[in-house]
Amino acid sequence: MIFKVKSSDIEGQHSLIEVVPVILSKSRILVTIILSIITCSLFALLMKWNNKLYRIILFIKIDEQQCTHYLVTNSYNQQSICKKIYQLNHDSFQPVDFLKHNTVEIKQRQLQMLINTDLSHQLRYDIYGNSKLQVPIQSLLTYLFQELTSPFYMLQYFSVLLWIIEGFIMFSIVLISFSFLACLINYFLMRKSRIQLQQLANIKQNVKLIDNKIIDGSELIVGDQFFIEEHLQLNCDCLLIQGDVMVNEATLTGETVPIPKQAIKELSNDIYEHTLFEGTKVIKISPYQQNIGLVIRTGYGSLRGQYFRNVLFPPLPSRVFYIQACKFLIILGLIILSIFTLLLIVKYQYMHYSIKLIIVRYLDAITWIIPPALPIFFSLNQTISLLKLKQIDIVGSNPIKTEDSGKIDTICFDKTGTLSTLGLQANDYIPHQDSLLEIMACCHHLTIINSELSGDPLELEMFKLADYDINFDNQKYFKVSKNQKCFQVIKIFEFNSHLQRMSVIVFNELENQYYLFVKGSPEKLIELSNKQFDQSLLNQLQQQTYQGLRVIGLAQKQLMFDQIDLDRNILENQLNFIGLFTLKNYLKDDTSQVIEELLKSNLDLRIISGDNPLTTVHCAYESNLIKNKQNTIILDYDDQQEILLLQDLNQQFQTKTQLDSKLGSQFNFIIIQLELILNRNCDFAITGNLWGYLLSNKVNDISLNQSIDQSYYKQLRQTDEIDIKFINCLNNLVRKTKIFTRMKPNQKKEIVQYLQNQLNKNVMMVGDGANDCSAIAEALVGVSFNSSDASYTSPFSYKKDSIQCVKLILLQGRSTKSIIIEIFQYYVLISVLKFTGTALLQFQGMNFGDFQYIYMNYLSSIPVLILLTLSLREDKLTDAIPNDNIFAINNQLQFYNIFILTSFSCLIIFFIVIDNSEPPTLPNPIDSYLKEGPLNSVMMIVNQYYNMIICIILYQSNPFKKPLYLNYSLLSWIVLCLIIAIIVTFNKYTRSWLSIVDIEEEIFRHVDVLVFFIIFCTSALCYFCQSILKLKFPLIKSIQI
Repeated sequence: MIFKVKSSDIEGQHSLIEVVPVILSKSRILVTIILSIITCSLFALLMKWNNKLYRIILFIKIDEQQCTHYLVTNSYNQQSICKKIYQLNHDSFQPVDFLKHNTVEIKQRQLQMLINTDLSHQLRYDIYGNSKLQVPIQSLLTYLFQELTSPFYMLQYFSVLLWIIEGFIMFSIVLISFSFLACLINYFLMRKSRIQLQQLANIKQNVKLIDNKIIDGSELIVGDQFFIEEHLQLNCDCLLIQGDVMVNEATLTGETVPIPKQAIKELSNDIYEHTLFEGTKVIKISPYQQNIGLVIRTGYGSLRGQYFRNVLFPPLPSRVFYIQACKFLIILGLIILSIFTLLLIVKYQYMHYSIKLIIVRYLDAITWIIPPALPIFFSLNQTISLLKLKQIDIVGSNPIKTEDSGKIDTICFDKTGTLSTLGLQANDYIPHQDSLLEIMACCHHLTIINSELSGDPLELEMFKLADYDINFDNQKYFKVSKNQKCFQVIKIFEFNSHLQRMSVIVFNELENQYYLFVKGSPEKLIELSNKQFDQSLLNQLQQQTYQGLRVIGLAQKQLMFDQIDLDRNILENQLNFIGLFTLKNYLKDDTSQVIEELLKSNLDLRIISGDNPLTTVHCAYESNLIKNKQNTIILDYDDQQEILLLQDLNQQFQTKTQLDSKLGSQFNFIIIQLELILNRNCDFAITGNLWGYLLSNKVNDISLNQSIDQSYYKQLRQTDEIDIKFINCLNNLVRKTKIFTRMKPNQKKEIVQYLQNQLNKNVMMVGDGANDCSAIAEALVGVSFNSSDASYTSPFSYKKDSIQCVKLILLQGRSTKSIIIEIFQYYVLISVLKFTGTALLQFQGMNFGDFQYIYMNYLSSIPVLILLTLSLREDKLTDAIPNDNIFAINNQLQFYNIFILTSFSCLIIFFIVIDNSEPPTLPNPIDSYLKEGPLNSVMMIVNQYYNMIICIILYQSNPFKKPLYLNYSLLSWIVLCLIIAIIVTFNKYTRSWLSIVDIEEEIFRHVDVLVFFIIFCTSALCYFCQSILKLKFPLIKSIQI
């Protein structure tokens, strides 16, 4: 039986969607043990490598009452087995949540039920844990067991065993030592990273419980009540149940702005303004009463804990390139084995090789074709790319994302704080009346911190423009005065993003009258007004937003004394909408320049903002994202009147498309209208209202707030209820829309999901605040502009305040991707070349010697692979990305060009040697190889040259990397190895260390010159062919919008 998980959004990004009860079968455990013994632990290893096989073999689905474990599926369709940790409730599971657990059965949830919980301390600890964020750090032995029993190392053990059998003892020891050393280095790097993360996660301080007991902050558990003091950094998420405090939420939003929090009176769905989040710092508390917090979330359940969990358990990366690489190696392996089989039939079987040596050689061929150390160099390249980015103040947390950055074709930007500055400058107020200045002087929550007026920058600018005096002495909040006027603020209703407004109740001492002053979204205040306002304000609103100004609506309402304790939802109605306050929000200095560069590289750029549509369109115009602001249509939806709103900026008016009143026809009518509108040749902007309406009407009970990803979009395509007409219309709408405005945080995430999963885009999301976290985490690559906890959802964080980092990350990503492709091709080609050499050597019963193998692998080609990762990125973006399709004709032609010509060269030299030298005397049967002789010596020299020349031929500079000669370390190593090869070729006194015989004496005079000439000619031909192929079949993929 399958149980769905309710309220799974509590889990954050890694939400669970279903639970299946299973039982661990004892009989199957016994069978597994027997099979593991019979197969020498191979069966156990297969189960370790394949979780699906592990689950199928050991566990059986059963009724919930009898189960011992649960098979849990998360939103990324990943499955794992765990013990019972969820409570079954009405045939469904739900995550443990203190708020819902204690009040779920009560229609009107009572705050006192939480405060006076009947759960014991021990039970609360068992259910929720404490506040310590324990970052898992594996012990060395555990890590070594996990790594050294992986398929990668098992292949190495297999290779070492074969080479020992063939007599390559020294080479085997070096190989296994190198791999073990690499494993140890990886462990210590991982351990260092985890320790740093643990230090960052820990908040060490003491807190005082309400029973006056002092404990370590990490020991707080859900349900505890403690005193909140100044300078306290919170160890948990808690509700403020008494008092008033001011906190700095820079660790969540990236903005160092004092945020006021008030004590909660009753529970509601929105408790943000009463919640103090883990990691935030308390900068001021109410001196008039005790300030008490109630712990509601701890550990990885807190908001900060979820950010850390995203770092520890990132979404699985795309493995398309690596899957293709494996398929290519399998095909290449079959070709090589076929060649070896043909040679065996034609020649080897008549040379009296022992059966043992033939079998070993067959198996050995597999290890040549599938280079076991390849993943090490992929990881090394990604890590070095992170270090390169760190040098330019871009901090990365996930090495794989450096490679993913090379695939980006679409970039979504937040507006405020990303394209534009966070700072605002007061512009004007309309109309010029004293009543507006009164509201501007009172409607805020500024405070004095360190003898300086502090608060939201918008409110600071507004108060400065009002030019009132403010006094905090002996006041619960504050008093403002100017000339004879004096207003005392007696209650503050904090700004709420859902309500889109804040308000204050003030007492006018001169008039002896109470007022409600409100500021917020002009559209929202107009909606809440008594409609008796100057209609010219609507025109002013259009004009000011069209000019890109930030516009704040101002309203007021006269109150009676008996009204001041009413709920804000009752008070904030029938308002007198009296005017507007405007602010300027400038673009960052380099925004337009960077956007212009990104557009020239043919990237698909979007703005996803929560700001006003006209303001966002103006920002897009100023930043060069759209060329003509007037050639823009804003599409909106009024859900109350059920009408589609169309605003054509070229005509400066808004039209309303009334829908058919027949039930079920509204949505189809909207689609028809959108199809007609989208045929226009203009830029489009859509609002969150329209986006939400389109999804909610046709997405049947599928929540995009959960990261259902591919499964969601498969269902989107397959569900009969969603017709093709709608899908095509929505696809067309998203393709043509460059500006998404008035978007809520979850809608930003939905758009990123849609672009990636429905339109197959590779998306980078660039944002700066907590409202961008979901979208940043959902995107293939995320970028933030601060080093706060909020940026942990982002793989990259820039220390400077500029979108220049986007260009730098893209450049480095493309370079990284290009290098990975070259590493793969180079390593495979030199492995195939060594196999070709050994196949030809076996015609005379020979093979390379121990030290020869060590030199070819570890003293020659391995340094090339390492130094290749140091290649410098280009400085200019182009309209192309690396073509990482292994089976693309471009990559195939260039790979086989080198493979065929170098093999052909080896074949020519082989025939020259065997025709002009005495064949060695071979035993019958041949149980071991000869490791010295003229053919061995020549093939060793050939490999020395080609190991370097192949790197030169494969190196792709423009447009992703700078030329090879600027990678000084790699160039120096190549030149050094080629010099050594030349010296060994022409100076017989320098050959003994490589077990190379005097080839002129053994073959004929000046054979060294002939071999060098053949290598030079085939290399020149190979380079020439490669250059022609790069022109005809470039190794790049044009970005298609």
